Amino acid sequence: MKEEKIFNFLKFKNLFIFIFFGIFILSVFSIFYFKPKMGLDFGGGTLIEIEFEKEKPNSQEIKQKLSELNLGEVIIQETEKNRVLLKMRKISEREKSQIFEKLKDAKEIRSEMVGPTISLELKRKSLWLTLFSLIAISVYIALAFKRITKNLSPLVFSTISFLGLFQNTIFLLGVVSVLGKLSNAEFNISILIAILTCLGYGINDTIVLFDRIRENVLKRKTKDLSEIINSSISQTFSRQVNTSLVTIFPVLAILFFKVESLKFFSMVLVLGILNSTLFSLFVGGSMLRLIIKEL
Repeated sequence: MKEEKIFNFLKFKNLFIFIFFGIFILSVFSIFYFKPKMGLDFGGGTLIEIEFEKEKPNSQEIKQKLSELNLGEVIIQETEKNRVLLKMRKISEREKSQIFEKLKDAKEIRSEMVGPTISLELKRKSLWLTLFSLIAISVYIALAFKRITKNLSPLVFSTISFLGLFQNTIFLLGVVSVLGKLSNAEFNISILIAILTCLGYGINDTIVLFDRIRENVLKRKTKDLSEIINSSISQTFSRQVNTSLVTIFPVLAILFFKVESLKFFSMVLVLGILNSTLFSLFVGGSMLRLIIKEL
């Protein structure tokens, strides 16, 4: 029978946990320093979709023409061949007509205005939705993993899972804040969906590892928890890496083919999946070993 190869992952457990909390602290700093740039969904403002009858100018040319109107920051998002979305602060009808005077060969397809009341309500609901997801997933873990040994309680698994999900959420908000500063990325509904998707994906990775640890504890040939955790990570390593890559590659195709409307959504999704996979492989087991000294 082929001998199982077990790598001593826990040899670097302090380093893994240091990096984990280091990323968390940097993410919190970027959130408060850069601040996520709220999109139309959350910040309110005006959205105008326009179509050019002739050749569409590039984003820089459009910005240059509109810069004389003092509209503040105008975010331009390319959609179809000759169409673009203009996102800006709330504007008057007079200002809107001035936009079309500057963009002479353009016509209006649609325009929307989101007021501050709707935006505030959406922010509140999104915050509660995220918190509910974190708590619901943690409760599920606590119920799914019954007490295995005297020291290995479901509360331990649930707490570690919650920390991983919370860190990933803060990490992705930090990423959005930095992207907002560097590339005008906005926190909108699609970014929120990407973050919630990463939470679901992350807990799946963590459950795979914790379930293997539980299985190995129940049929254990040793009482050494470090050996059991190292063995469990080694057994699930290739599966988790392959699963992540299979998910990431199609998302990378969105970036490769430059689908502008989904660019930041795909970036957040890729980084969230990578972060959650690294947590389940290297940090989850390390935390378990630091909390539980013996079975």
